[in-house]
Amino acid sequence: MARARNRCALVAHGGAGSAGPGAERAERRRAMIAAMRLGARVLRANGSALEAVVATVAALEDHPLFNAGYGSLLNSEGNVEMDASVMFAEPVVDPPTLRPASRGKRAGHTGYFNPAEYSVSAGAVAAISRVRNPIMLARAVMEHSPHILMAGAGAENFARKSGVRLVRPEEMVTEHARERWRARKQQSGMLAAQRAARAAMGHGTVGAVAVDDRGAIAAATSTGGVPGKLFGRVGDSALIGAGTFAHAFGAASATGQGEAIILTALCREAVLALADGSPKAVAREVILEMIDATGAEAGIILIDSRGRIGYAHNSASMQVARYDCAGGLRHLWLEPIATARRP
Repeated sequence: MARARNRCALVAHGGAGSAGPGAERAERRRAMIAAMRLGARVLRANGSALEAVVATVAALEDHPLFNAGYGSLLNSEGNVEMDASVMFAEPVVDPPTLRPASRGKRAGHTGYFNPAEYSVSAGAVAAISRVRNPIMLARAVMEHSPHILMAGAGAENFARKSGVRLVRPEEMVTEHARERWRARKQQSGMLAAQRAARAAMGHGTVGAVAVDDRGAIAAATSTGGVPGKLFGRVGDSALIGAGTFAHAFGAASATGQGEAIILTALCREAVLALADGSPKAVAREVILEMIDATGAEAGIILIDSRGRIGYAHNSASMQVARYDCAGGLRHLWLEPIATARRP
């Protein structure tokens, strides 16, 4: 059975949550487009999907208006604690003969799927405070360690040994983040604190997914976490299968309420569902399933092995940008999906 021709493509998100201050929207759009141009340049030069997603996410980590890297919001103690992950699915040079699907098969799938056609690898970091670009450390964990997930001081020690840039913790705290932290501290009562946290969600997790000309597929996600989170909390962005996933069918990156994304294994479920549906349909369906299960807010971006793109969210706002050779580069502020289920 011949494999469908791959078409290189890239899509990124800047977080799902509240709309955020209107005065910041133009700058957030410019930053997203600039980051996407870096990733698109990699793909146009026949670079790998992994390089494209890491370049895109690292650029967003460097911008103070995104809740990742330098723009990370602060935890309950007033400190930055960041999570990030990357996953790469690469075609093997000489795959075995295709056989009827046995692993990764979804109900109703009638095609063939052999996981041995792709080799997969992943890396992630959690609760780090001294790394300027957490996504680069996640990649280093994937490529230069026998592990998938490293956390805290141990991950930062590994960064030093791997040549990943370290900074003083205070260098990662922007005045913008400090002001938001002070405002939350001034709120009285749990309900007020929750409202403040929801308001800050307009500055969300960042992520990117891509497929390159060789058919390699990658996903990357990075975040500063939930504003005002308890010291030591780890969210979905550090967990493979929850906030990030890539395999032979495609790749996904999620944003939103991390605990709900973890409970529903959102990205893994979405990627496996690509066996039976288009990215556009699958993105909508997995968000609806998450709503049914948790009542939470989240967003997801998807790409399949053919370079088709999909995205959906149920929050007030979500920013995405997409690139492919046919349509070029586009930026979108997405409307939330209708949450009513089918009869």
